[in-house]
Amino acid sequence: MDSSPLKIVFIGRYTEGETGIVRSIQMGLLENGYQVHEINLKLGPHLIYNPYRRFGGHGPVYVKWPAIKEEVARFQPDIILFCAGGLTFQPEVLEEVKKYCTVIGMTLSDPDVYPTVRQFVGKFDYHTTNSVLSYKQYKKAGITNTFYMPFGIDSRFFIPREPVAKYQSDVSIIGHYRPNRLEIAQSLQDIFQAKIFGRGWPLKSEGPVYGEKWFQAMHSAKMVVNFPKTGAGYTNVKVGVFEAVATGRLLFTEYFDEMRQFFEYDKEIVGYKNKEDLIEKIRYYLDHPDEAEAIARAGQERCAKCHTWKQRLHTFFSEITLKTPEKSWSDLLKS
Repeated sequence: MDSSPLKIVFIGRYTEGETGIVRSIQMGLLENGYQVHEINLKLGPHLIYNPYRRFGGHGPVYVKWPAIKEEVARFQPDIILFCAGGLTFQPEVLEEVKKYCTVIGMTLSDPDVYPTVRQFVGKFDYHTTNSVLSYKQYKKAGITNTFYMPFGIDSRFFIPREPVAKYQSDVSIIGHYRPNRLEIAQSLQDIFQAKIFGRGWPLKSEGPVYGEKWFQAMHSAKMVVNFPKTGAGYTNVKVGVFEAVATGRLLFTEYFDEMRQFFEYDKEIVGYKNKEDLIEKIRYYLDHPDEAEAIARAGQERCAKCHTWKQRLHTFFSEITLKTPEKSWSDLLKS
């Protein structure tokens, strides 16, 4: 690989807006100094062909190559990167495009989406998964192009912001409703007047927040509660952990082994065993704000040092080998 910056076509849907994980990954690419050409499918839904009606990270969801071919060829990328959403090209198109550059797929909703995405991710040159469990599943299924890439955060989340009065609270939950979250959320609202942000809650809620409103909500809370179970019932390290910790909030999440790879319980984040334990610990740290601040600060420092998308992506690209193209983009433009 020469010393010139990598040229990457970045394809994503940005369903969670400017503070969502897809935008955060794109920011991580830019922070590494890569040249990035963005294809935002949220602005161009006509670019997608979804014959199986797959959503929520399931796939395959096909990007229409004829609609972007000239745009991509003019940029002459080293890499085309599909960022989540079950995105790919149709099989015969993918094989042809791989003659021009390295094609990478990122899965961000494993293990929930593994049953559908495993059918096609092995055709990428490289593929990443957010889940340790799914990494093992891919290997067991004979899919050998997959790398484990845990979630991270981009530099915007470390910028201090002032709280906003209408969002201020001791405790907040920032996440969409799921039935297994209801009991704890109800108790936190009853006891601590917790603010709840997200879609679908059958409780008093501020609704979903995106972009600057997301930052306002997060920076207006002293403490944030995280629920590690996925929609399919797996326990996973969620991106919300890194988002909350990066902003300097005191984060509460359940105890589970995978989390210990990223943060030290009760020194950088706070663990809880059940609802009663969580309530007791929230009360304790509200009564001991200096201890709460010390843990939150330590978590933020660990996040900045070890858990940014800039670092994750740099490590990944240093571990893979870009192919020598069989065909040139210039020739494609002439054809």
